[in-house]
Amino acid sequence: MLAKLIVGVAVVVSFQAGADEAATKVTGDELRTLVTGAKVYHVNRFRSERRWTNEPDGTLVASSSNQKYGGAIPVSTSSPGKWYINDAGKYCIEIDWKRELEKWCASIVKATDGTLYLNSVESGRKIEFAK
Repeated sequence: MLAKLIVGVAVVVSFQAGADEAATKVTGDELRTLVTGAKVYHVNRFRSERRWTNEPDGTLVASSSNQKYGGAIPVSTSSPGKWYINDAGKYCIEIDWKRELEKWCASIVKATDGTLYLNSVESGRKIEFAK
């Protein structure tokens, strides 16, 4: 049983390493050009669909389908926020939702097919930037 578990963990680890190796981190001017003025679409871990536009002045107004707090019938909500690229070259957002402050930073990575992700190539980490 333990041997099967170890093999299973090794397969997951090697798959993730392969997925990360296939991705390229978006940095510097390329990152700034990609995110500035872009319309952003992201589905978070609660399956809330979220959209905002990264205004050139660093502000945004985000809308969400609010799956985390929406109950059986999700209620759409919107809130102000800001975006920026930090000193480590990560894309950051802060959104002042009515119930909590959402604040995070992530590297933007591009898979070989051009799809963008937060930190690593995993289906639940996909993010879209459109102009």
